[in-house]
Amino acid sequence: MLNEVCVLTVKVDNIRAAVDFYTNVLDFAVSEEYGEKIVSLVHNEIPIVLEEVKTKTTSAEQGVLLGIRSEDLDKDLEQLKAKGVKLLFDEPEACPPGRYIVIEDPAGNQIELVEFCNG
Repeated sequence: MLNEVCVLTVKVDNIRAAVDFYTNVLDFAVSEEYGEKIVSLVHNEIPIVLEEVKTKTTSAEQGVLLGIRSEDLDKDLEQLKAKGVKLLFDEPEACPPGRYIVIEDPAGNQIELVEFCNG
């Protein structure tokens, strides 16, 4: 079932400025850095990930990405395809905790489905 939010990704245009804001202004702590452009913050149940993107987010673009846990991404993907859900790419891609794919809701909001299989 796809009914458990597992991560919240905040798209930013400058990862260092974002880390500074979230740690020094909002008192989050960094839990892990995945290279130069992705930083995970310490958070109780739902991880918050800061991800640097090439273009600055505007009000017309999505700045926060909802992540939903999948126990079996291949099975869920099959069911979503059968229902005509729009996929941003055809096959799951690798990510630090496992694999993911991005879908769109009817309004065009992106939702990341994540299968944790590394660790």
